[in-house]
Amino acid sequence: MKYSETGLVSEIKNQNLEAYEYLIREYAKAVYFLAYNILKPYAVKEDVEECVSDVFFDALKKINEYDEQKGGFRNWLLILTKYKALTYRRKLNKETELNIDDIQTGSPRLVEKQVVDREEQEKIVKIINTFNKTDKELFIRRYFYDEKISDLMRSLNLSRAAVDNRLKRGRKIIKEAIFFE
Repeated sequence: MKYSETGLVSEIKNQNLEAYEYLIREYAKAVYFLAYNILKPYAVKEDVEECVSDVFFDALKKINEYDEQKGGFRNWLLILTKYKALTYRRKLNKETELNIDDIQTGSPRLVEKQVVDREEQEKIVKIINTFNKTDKELFIRRYFYDEKISDLMRSLNLSRAAVDNRLKRGRKIIKEAIFFE
């Protein structure tokens, strides 16, 4: 069943589970994308997914706070997402601050490897952010969201060869940037 924004809000207030499922289906990508963009330097995929789950749970709990006079439902939901993701980001940022006394390691090389790995991940994300819009979306959806190539072909309206070539070209750019600094 399809709902208008007003109908969706009304049905969620009436605790209609079908409406809540529709809410998740309809807005999951937008909520995930916003949460991911806010959390990306600090979080792993599971953190983003947990944040998204909390957003939908909060939406259910706070549905009576939604005021259509102040704006659309989608905007309200994305504002909830923004603030939830920022809260997660602060929490994760505090967790990533290292105290040298807290590090328990048998080998200084292990710590060095972990720091280097983190720096390389940050470089890769920066490189991906320089790609054109289609290539960036393709890379993020394929390698961060683990989407199937067939799904990417359909949603981006590209042939299999075009998807493969764009991914290959992107991997080459990343390799060159990392290994030839």
